[in-house]
Amino acid sequence: MLCQPADGGSGGQIALTPYDRLNAGRSVPMVWFYEAPLDPETMLSALRKVLAAYPVLCGRYASPPWTAIDLNNAGVPVHICTLAEGSLAEAIAHLPPASLSESPAPTFFSRGVHEAFVPSKAGMDPDGCSPEAPLMSIKISLFPQGGTAIGLLAQHAVVDADAIICFMRNWSLAFRGLPLDPPPVHERALIEQLSLGVLPLDEKPGAFKVTATLPATPPSPPPFAGVMPRIAGPTACVVPMPKAALLALKASAGSAELLPAGAFVSTDDLVAARVWQSLCAVRIAQLGLPADSDERTTISRASNFRSRTEPPLGAGYCANGVSQVWTEATVAELLSATTTAVALWLRTSLRAHSSTIVAARAAWLRRQLQAGCRVAQEIDAKALTFIVSSWGFDWQAANFGAEPVCFDQGCNVPIVSVMAPRPHGDGLHVYATGPRASLEQFARLMQAAGGENSALATPPQSCAVAPDP
Repeated sequence: MLCQPADGGSGGQIALTPYDRLNAGRSVPMVWFYEAPLDPETMLSALRKVLAAYPVLCGRYASPPWTAIDLNNAGVPVHICTLAEGSLAEAIAHLPPASLSESPAPTFFSRGVHEAFVPSKAGMDPDGCSPEAPLMSIKISLFPQGGTAIGLLAQHAVVDADAIICFMRNWSLAFRGLPLDPPPVHERALIEQLSLGVLPLDEKPGAFKVTATLPATPPSPPPFAGVMPRIAGPTACVVPMPKAALLALKASAGSAELLPAGAFVSTDDLVAARVWQSLCAVRIAQLGLPADSDERTTISRASNFRSRTEPPLGAGYCANGVSQVWTEATVAELLSATTTAVALWLRTSLRAHSSTIVAARAAWLRRQLQAGCRVAQEIDAKALTFIVSSWGFDWQAANFGAEPVCFDQGCNVPIVSVMAPRPHGDGLHVYATGPRASLEQFARLMQAAGGENSALATPPQSCAVAPDP
């Protein structure tokens, strides 16, 4: 069925920002699991109410060139599925338990396991920017012995992970008869206003690893297609990093020998640093490269700039409020450095992601798009570029009269690692994808980070000095 707000659509169009168009190409799948048997009719009623505040999600891409969304109230497809078999416990068995053990083990599972609980990806993934395709779709699955799963599929050119989770929280508030918090902000022109005062730039600002190709051809196979047979696999894994392990990692990082006086790294910096080191160690094993290789490796982190801009875009900004922040090193430099040292490089890169840089990047992207170019992130041919996304959002706030017991996601790509909160704030779940043996190596390296800040390789003498990010 198509779910539409009772008061109809708002009409008109809303222009996509340069950041929206940079993130186009894939849909984002997410799933929430509940022990309670949620009533579908009550959920649909609440959905109609909340969609009145989210006309963009009920729209469709405008006809080519796809630079805007038609606010035509075409609606959000909703599929209600009453399962004939299977239980909630079986559906979430692939995720590490919340608190049954202080050191839960990593789990390994089919990377498509989430697909049973999200809407069909046909026509939505990859995103062909079709004026007929929905921008978001929903699937509500009811387990025969009690329990509910809510799966979403949303286009990344329209909303990012922050905006999706904010929508889910507001849907649950409407379900409980409460006001939206925060109310969605649809003024995408705010990004354009930020960049109005920025002079035209001939070069990419702020270490912006984005390519612009002319003419704007359809997406081609990724640059690392040649190594895909060695790095891809049918398996995904989740490595649990409970709060106790994160505290141990942070305590180890804080020693005077590792962290200079006055310096700071966050827990997220430390985990992302260890993810980068672990993924790189896995990749060189897959490709047969030595640990002292001079090949360049890159971590690309999604930095949420909603609160970084001046003035702030606000927590309710319903669009893409993220830009990638890159840090580079050689394989030898990365694997020979302590995790704390790598985290300091990441913190330096993140601090440089200012409101001025956000505006300058938007201005540069706009110029390329106006020239008819296609823009995309730079990825190297050996897949030594790793996209690490920290979804540090309160997914448990999607409370439909009952809190969700688990959250899952399906962005399972060999160059991507997603970090999401474990239930009740007990640390993180770290996702990775690839062949089973590679994922077992990744899990071992990540779990060793619970109380260590050691390097992953003994460096040659020439690589003993860490790079200046």
